[in-house]
Amino acid sequence: MTELHIDFETRSAVDLTKAGVHAYADDPSTDVWCMAYSWGEGPVQIWTPGGPAPAISADAIIYAHNAAFELAIWNRLMVPRYGWPPLDPSRVRCTMAMAMAMSLPASLDQAAAAVGLDIGKDMEGRRLMLQMSRPRAVKDDGTLVWWDDEARRQRLYDYCKQDVEVERQLTKRLLPLTPAEQELWVLDMRINDRGVAIDTRTVKRMISAADREQARLDRRMAKVTEGRVTACTQVAKLEEWVSGQGIPVDGLAKADVTALLDRDDLPPAVREALVLRREGSKSSVKKLVAMRDAVCTDGRARGLLQYHAASTGRWGGRRVQPQNLPRPSLAHEQIEEVVSLFGGGL
Repeated sequence: MTELHIDFETRSAVDLTKAGVHAYADDPSTDVWCMAYSWGEGPVQIWTPGGPAPAISADAIIYAHNAAFELAIWNRLMVPRYGWPPLDPSRVRCTMAMAMAMSLPASLDQAAAAVGLDIGKDMEGRRLMLQMSRPRAVKDDGTLVWWDDEARRQRLYDYCKQDVEVERQLTKRLLPLTPAEQELWVLDMRINDRGVAIDTRTVKRMISAADREQARLDRRMAKVTEGRVTACTQVAKLEEWVSGQGIPVDGLAKADVTALLDRDDLPPAVREALVLRREGSKSSVKKLVAMRDAVCTDGRARGLLQYHAASTGRWGGRRVQPQNLPRPSLAHEQIEEVVSLFGGGL
């Protein structure tokens, strides 16, 4: 069995943190600057677009840090655009998952420091990577302009090679996942790759309705506070205004607002302002935006679960946070009726 360590550097007009790697990889503006790779203890090499794909033997095991990213880029971008063979998750090992299973930090540089490696992530190179990962400018006709001079490219290649070297050394300090945990990680990759269907038309209509309602709440907040607070999200200004009404507050988080509304001595204007704050800060509305941003070209949102996000092994939610959806207060029939008003159906 041979080991292959890899790391991609990419660019895109899409915000990776909002969209997630699957929608990111699907976008036409996304492309690869390079892939650094090394076979076993061999030298770290660089692949760039236009070169032949590295010849990978059938028994090779591929290592990457945050391998979910490399898998998505490989299968959703490299396969259709550059003709690479598909990569099955069962052939992949994720050093980030290995670190998290040992209750170590998830990031490459912090995990390397935690295990005492004397080689770390190239932070200056990271700043260059972040610069080159987004367009430098957009022309009037929509053409994207990138930071694309030879000096920057070579510096980025060095940064990518350094990441592979750090990852390779980190692998030696980490315990591999047990066979059962490795199978679970592979299952997690398959679940995340399958994703969940999103009714994008209904989601967009709901966002539009929520925007209109938010504007109405903000107008009402401005009226109730006589212009001192013009938006329900202006927490500091609202705290100051409430205190000025003779009601001291230490904060206006959800629990704080609930406790204040339980009081019997609130002036009517303060009570209404607090209700407006509560209604204007519902996280369930933000999930609609997360659904819209994370959806792929086939109408499915992917990459919504994080393997071993807590030291207990518990999964974590990402972007849409499917494990943290609000409990419905309406009956199923009522929910179906509401959804139908936006043109959707259950």
